[in-house]
Amino acid sequence: MNSEKYREIQAHVNDGDARRNVGEWGEAKISYLKAIEEFNAIREIDPDAPMTAEQVDLQKTINGRIEDVNSHLASVHLDKGKAALGNKAWQIAIDELEEATRLAKDDNIAFLEEVKVLLDKSRNGHRDATLRHELTPFVDRGDDFKRSGNYGEAILEFQEAAKKAAGLPEGHKYVVYIKNSLTECRRSIIRPYLSKISKACHAGKFAMASGFLKRAQLLLDTTDNVYHAFLEQLKEKIQLNLKEDEFVETEEFEAPEVWEKAVKDYEEALDLYSSFTVTDPFAPAYTGVNVFEDKFVDSRRKLGKLYKTRADRLRDQAKVEKAIRNYKEAIRLLPRSDKLFHEAFKEMKKLRAQIAIP
Repeated sequence: MNSEKYREIQAHVNDGDARRNVGEWGEAKISYLKAIEEFNAIREIDPDAPMTAEQVDLQKTINGRIEDVNSHLASVHLDKGKAALGNKAWQIAIDELEEATRLAKDDNIAFLEEVKVLLDKSRNGHRDATLRHELTPFVDRGDDFKRSGNYGEAILEFQEAAKKAAGLPEGHKYVVYIKNSLTECRRSIIRPYLSKISKACHAGKFAMASGFLKRAQLLLDTTDNVYHAFLEQLKEKIQLNLKEDEFVETEEFEAPEVWEKAVKDYEEALDLYSSFTVTDPFAPAYTGVNVFEDKFVDSRRKLGKLYKTRADRLRDQAKVEKAIRNYKEAIRLLPRSDKLFHEAFKEMKKLRAQIAIP
């Protein structure tokens, strides 16, 4: 390395030292990087040539200066990250703290641990802020529907919010709020059934009460232990007063979950259909029709089809009275224009004729 080049490199080092001594860490680093860049450029001319002791010392000095400046810059970025975190400027805090991590010495464990704690808090804050922005429209609409008593529509909004919050911990405030709101809405839909159950029991119509109870249980939130225990107690009391032929069939021809889903879909569609309010006719989206009608009719038909299938199987087993009861339910649910409606009606007439024959 000739003396002129050495003087140029040393000049950059001296400039860096002068800036470092007055706390100009960024400018000092620029000077040191220029020095090492020129040093490496000279080495690339003859990379196989052994370095002199002077060159080894110079390279070591420059790298040491850069490492020292990086440590101070890491502290600067840490302070900026803390300030951004305090102002809830999450993305700025993340950028500053990530830079502090990159610049810090690997063996500065205490510093790196401090940065990690703050970085995690910044990332969580950024995640929550982003999610809040995404969740707010659904939660606000859900709250509005809940306040107006349109619980079915509120449930749909809260369910969409729950999907977007799926990655959050169970105890997160957003998750807790959404789950509590869903539970409140489901309880509000169930309460009318409790009133019907009470009236049916007082009138001695325990089979009817049992039917209302089953529907209420299907609408229940799986995590609502309070209402679950309450409905189970009601079930025990009702079953004590049921006649033997009034117990719901225990042998089902379809899997229980198929029935549960069909009944639940029907009840939810019914609530949406009945709670729907027509949009303002002066609004652009005004249609003047119930937008949930197709969903309601479809869920009703699916449930009616299940009753008809069960009735057909009971008919084949010569359980005439039970078959008739299920055909009645199928006819009640199926549209009159549906082929299944006419098939169920025809079979019910045949079974009734059998009972009438002496």
